[in-house]
Amino acid sequence: MMADKSALLTNIFEKGKIFTFSNFLSFIRIPLAFYIYYLISNQFIMNALIVAVIAIISDFADGFYARKWNQVSELGKVLDPLGDKLIVALGSIAIYFQFALPLWVVVLIIGRDALILAGSVLLVTRFPSVTPSKMAGKIAVTVMTLLLLSYMLEFTVAQVPLQILTVGTILVSGGQYGWNFYAKYFKQKVQG
Repeated sequence: MMADKSALLTNIFEKGKIFTFSNFLSFIRIPLAFYIYYLISNQFIMNALIVAVIAIISDFADGFYARKWNQVSELGKVLDPLGDKLIVALGSIAIYFQFALPLWVVVLIIGRDALILAGSVLLVTRFPSVTPSKMAGKIAVTVMTLLLLSYMLEFTVAQVPLQILTVGTILVSGGQYGWNFYAKYFKQKVQG
């Protein structure tokens, strides 16, 4: 059964939970993703690092303030991972071209995020709420960010270990997201 679209939109755009500080912090990472891509592509590495640090701080702060000020919202559950995924995807593409990040890493990162996005879209077609990010996913994004930074800073000794950690965290987080998708979508489909 398809989720009621009006219920989903009502939940996402809940009155009083749209224009919040935590949503603002999540939203700013979306344009920052494109700006980071531009900076890396044009070899403004120090500026890219500064903007990346701002993005990382905003990522931790949005969840902190959402919980502290009771601003957890369905919109925030969309904006937060969207910003993370855009920064990591666009950053990995720029680093592939400028710093020889292996193509298989780029494909793995973007492939993981594309699968999570596809699963999320399927879930919102059946349920009027957004599934929040999982801790394993947050850890995977952190490890991927460290990997990308190791290429930007040409810290070669850390690159292979971080590649291995990236694969491991992607497998763990992908497994967790996959299991949650199965449990929510297919089990509900059988029962519904």
